Amino acid sequence: MNDFITNLQKKPYETKVRILWGVSLTIGIILIVVWLGSLKNMISNTSGQAVVTTNPLPISTKSQILFIKVERVEKTTTALKIYFNINNPTDDILNIPSGDNVTLNSAGANTHPQTLLDRQSQPFAKKILSHTQMFGILVFPATPDTQGTLTFDQMFMEQTPDQKLSQELFLDFARLNQNPQVRN
Repeated sequence: MNDFITNLQKKPYETKVRILWGVSLTIGIILIVVWLGSLKNMISNTSGQAVVTTNPLPISTKSQILFIKVERVEKTTTALKIYFNINNPTDDILNIPSGDNVTLNSAGANTHPQTLLDRQSQPFAKKILSHTQMFGILVFPATPDTQGTLTFDQMFMEQTPDQKLSQELFLDFARLNQNPQVRN
């Protein structure tokens, strides 16, 4: 290789320019051929049929999916923090209700969360994309009770907004008051 480079350096300037243009033209032709082959495949796949097919789940199946799971509960004298995650295993976008449609029934009273945040203390997302999991925190006023029922109401899928989903979770605060390093 060193002999080839040394030999090339000894050639006159005009010869070096011709070699440069020849190599550039050859590489350009190769790139155009590859691009045209790729374009041909792309055009041949424009039949209007989806390349990736999905089978949408019926609403009866979606209502049986447990989208929401509670990981742990943190009780203080001023607040009750519920750490949860929402997993959307479907091929549709899951719309999450506002805080007004989330209820904690504890000590015989229904309360709504003071805040609904993600784990970075930002407002929680309103839409959970397909095959996505998000983590959040619900902050409720403190309760003396050791149990409660958490209800997420008025959830719906993007493709069927008229069919509302609801999920109700029974919570035992003593069992869910575990080490924050433990998840699921």
